[in-house]
Amino acid sequence: MKSLIKILVVALWLGNYAANAQNYVFKVLANKGDNSVKIEGADWSPLKTGQSLNSGDELKLSDEAYLGLMHSSGKTLEVKTPGPHTVSGLAANLKSKNTSVASKYADFVMNKMSDDEGSDDYRKSIGATGAVDRALASGASIKIMALSSSEIINDEVILRWNEPQQEGEIEELQYELVFSNLFDETIKTETVDKTSYLLNRSEKPFKDQSFIKVKVQVKGKDLKSDDYAITIKPEDETAEIKATLEELKSEIEGESAMDKLVMAAFYEDNDLLLDALTAYEQAIQKAPDVPVFEKAYEDFLIRNGFTN
Repeated sequence: MKSLIKILVVALWLGNYAANAQNYVFKVLANKGDNSVKIEGADWSPLKTGQSLNSGDELKLSDEAYLGLMHSSGKTLEVKTPGPHTVSGLAANLKSKNTSVASKYADFVMNKMSDDEGSDDYRKSIGATGAVDRALASGASIKIMALSSSEIINDEVILRWNEPQQEGEIEELQYELVFSNLFDETIKTETVDKTSYLLNRSEKPFKDQSFIKVKVQVKGKDLKSDDYAITIKPEDETAEIKATLEELKSEIEGESAMDKLVMAAFYEDNDLLLDALTAYEQAIQKAPDVPVFEKAYEDFLIRNGFTN
């Protein structure tokens, strides 16, 4: 009898939990501006990141505001128009379609951002996106923000590395990238004046290369990174991943900052960390003034050990 009571109690608790988990229309993932919300039956109050919104709630956006919403289905919505909005009206603007994959990775995004909320002090102490070395003259190093061997599935990926901080008089640094093939033959060298490079494997000399090795060195100085290997994930291992990716792309628009965040979650979940890094940077490029995207990127770098 006691066992039966325990089962009933657990079943009731799980039923309530499931009902509460879906008892919202949107979650506020990104919030920029002096925005406010009127919860049904309550007064206006400041809108907060992470807040749940229900169908009877109202919103008021300030000038130059940005609101990134995650629907319970997993679809994303960006709202930039100032003035009043209703949650039910915003939900009605979403295209009706199956979003099972998008929902999974929307949950992934929200869980990761919740898990990393306590990392602010660490983030501030290392300056994650800058990842700056503190003493160029006494053994500073360059680290590409990637695993020593990374698999990718997309044609374009961003290579990012730390900027060594200099002592004394500051000079503009240039970086030389040296690319090699599987036989350790140099196939390309390129000089850039920033700490990133867009690698496009659909262009020569990278086209048809299944293995690319890269290192970065400061031009004119004895300072260089280790070698990093980039391999194209074999076709026989990517069929399921690519099928899921196509399903995800069909469920979301794919071009907004919020959508790029969901795409980044997909790549990270499949250990395609350079593809994920690229998606995070694309999200920031699309919404450069919204801090939550940079925070999500910084947390990703910390989570995967890509900072000094």
